[in-house]
Amino acid sequence: MITFSHVIEVPQGLHARPVASIASCLTDAASRARVRCGDMEADASDLLGLMGLDGRRGQELRFTVEGPDEEAVAERLRAVCAREL
Repeated sequence: MITFSHVIEVPQGLHARPVASIASCLTDAASRARVRCGDMEADASDLLGLMGLDGRRGQELRFTVEGPDEEAVAERLRAVCAREL
């Protein structure tokens, strides 16, 4: 299991574009990923669940990735966070 955090830096917060990018990291993955923001948690492949986290600038997203390709999935998720959040 791999866990990592990312603080949202963009003024728009967790909006549609990064949510779609996060979910796309799991499209062909054998691993599962969860994202926590505050007291809420969502499956990283669930667009509506991710939007429901309502992540705002300055809040921390905590990712947990588990499965056979967890390292590759975690790297893709980290790249999305660095690029879009």
